[in-house]
Amino acid sequence: MSVVLKKYPNDFQIVYEKSLNNLPLTSLFLICDIGPVYEYDKIRGASHFVEHMCFKGSKKIPHSKDIFLKYSKIGAYFNAYTCKRYTCYTVKCQSEYIFHCLNILYDMLMNSLFNKKEYEKEEKVIVEENNNNSNDPDSIIDSEIERMLYKGSSYEFPIDDLEYHTSHTLNYNDVVEFYKTFYHPNNMILSIVSDVPFHNICKIIEKTLFTKKTRSKMPSIIPVIHNGITTQHSPEFKLIEKRGITNIHLNIGFRICGKRSFDKFILDLLSIIMGNSLTGRLMMLLRERKGLVYGAYTSTDYNEYSGNFTFYTKTKRSNFLNHNGKESVLYLMINLIQNMIKNGVTIKELEIAKGSFKGNSVIQLQDIVTQTKYNGEYVLMGDVEKGKIVSYKDIYEKYIDGITLEDIRRIIKLYFTSKNMCVCILSEKLPSLEKIKKEFEIIDG
Repeated sequence: MSVVLKKYPNDFQIVYEKSLNNLPLTSLFLICDIGPVYEYDKIRGASHFVEHMCFKGSKKIPHSKDIFLKYSKIGAYFNAYTCKRYTCYTVKCQSEYIFHCLNILYDMLMNSLFNKKEYEKEEKVIVEENNNNSNDPDSIIDSEIERMLYKGSSYEFPIDDLEYHTSHTLNYNDVVEFYKTFYHPNNMILSIVSDVPFHNICKIIEKTLFTKKTRSKMPSIIPVIHNGITTQHSPEFKLIEKRGITNIHLNIGFRICGKRSFDKFILDLLSIIMGNSLTGRLMMLLRERKGLVYGAYTSTDYNEYSGNFTFYTKTKRSNFLNHNGKESVLYLMINLIQNMIKNGVTIKELEIAKGSFKGNSVIQLQDIVTQTKYNGEYVLMGDVEKGKIVSYKDIYEKYIDGITLEDIRRIIKLYFTSKNMCVCILSEKLPSLEKIKKEFEIIDG
């Protein structure tokens, strides 16, 4: 059976796919279509805060520990996360407990108590979480490169940040108002992968309150995703001095296409070739051949309108810049990128990347969570009106298998230019900006 999408009269949506095995397991992703990209300055951090508060007690289950006990006693996995685009609540359970788990989710999300004492206590937890992030160099540099690459758009801002809480702009009443405004079934998508047939799933869902007509509160400010990324005409650089970080972290990022573009599949293959594996060019050069780093990788990320392709590594300070004729990490990474721009990739590399993509996709299908997340995001950010949803298991055959060297050349020429590039470097002691800029002059010649 193909992936099925159904919308109820109250605009609550479900997307269903039958699991590929016969285990009596069901994966549920309840996606709320509200996230940090919709926040304005006064309420930055609210999406993440609401996610935390939904675990702190509801009308039927007023104590947080009892919510977890209800899932624990049936051996269900239960969690949540906030990403920039949306907030998601996840459950994986034995299929006989679908109705039970959905009822708990409904009560948690629609009837959260938002007890003020619990709010104040949880705020301390969130501050600690952000304090940990502010002392983690990987978290700092990831956040900063995204600020640079998405400058001018809603994706510029972090999901949460210590500043949101220490500036005292985020207050209890605003967070409660935010929750009451956006947490309604008509603003939600339920993605389900299960051994239970679709018609039975529909009967179960229709017994819950998710499909009932509710009066949603009209927001005082209509949320809008701004995609006006600031135009740049040359590379942007940011050097971050952080005490206690004795090695140097380097992130070179490029602006690329959004999630709806076919180019994303070509870029994912290119990422495998360049560094998203142990056999990628980046690891083979910096670790296997030169012995200069422990780890190095490339990654891709996409939203509806835009995305990023990043090269990342970290190394000790003496390896970072050329010294006494020794090839440096920075020099080698820049030349690796320049070589890719000038010469592209080989047919052998493309074949290996395709095999890697195909094999990894099959491995990912061992866990039904993979399909559940993919289907939910597809409905939220895809374009299902023009055709059926492409199942995760069919991605390789539909999108990857036919990619050619010419496709790779085209996307390299299109996206890997100096005007799309941002560079972020973090360490306790930093080289001068002039030296860094000098090294990058070869890109775009």
